[in-house]
Amino acid sequence: MSIETIVRPGAPRDLKVLLAMCDALNAHSGVPTGRLDPKEFRSALFGKNAFVFADIAEAMDAEDDGAEFAPAGYALSHDAFTTDYGERGLYIVDLYVEPAWRRAGVGKKLMSVLAARAKARGATHLWWGSMPANFAARRFYASLGATDERIHSHGLFGKPFEKLAGAASPSKRRRSKG
Repeated sequence: MSIETIVRPGAPRDLKVLLAMCDALNAHSGVPTGRLDPKEFRSALFGKNAFVFADIAEAMDAEDDGAEFAPAGYALSHDAFTTDYGERGLYIVDLYVEPAWRRAGVGKKLMSVLAARAKARGATHLWWGSMPANFAARRFYASLGATDERIHSHGLFGKPFEKLAGAASPSKRRRSKG
């Protein structure tokens, strides 16, 4: 089978497909599904103050005359910065390939589009995380030349987040003498 893959920017019409693939990634990762609010997700991706890039991979069997492109995967990313090098980067929030299209070049095509966008925006690197037990993903990333960094990822959600945010007192600005 010869696969043809295209990657295009996501559009509001892709919201249902993106939500379904996000849930599929969460299920694959052992994370609860159905928690994405469609309205908030749409705003983050396509709203007036959008801050997340969405890319949709579509693939088809190039040898099948009747074949049409079908959703094959997606990537979500946003701008990043590292103080390690003092450089701009692109953080990959999600990278997902539908099971039927895995090992067909879809993930590599998505990653290359992300790298090209990052470079065009003045970035020098991509950065992302993966679940420790997702050995297939880690092998794929290693095949691209990625390093497997030994870090811990932390998150603060729900009540602990609200409590910490509520503990902030408004800071008074000092005027500089000068």
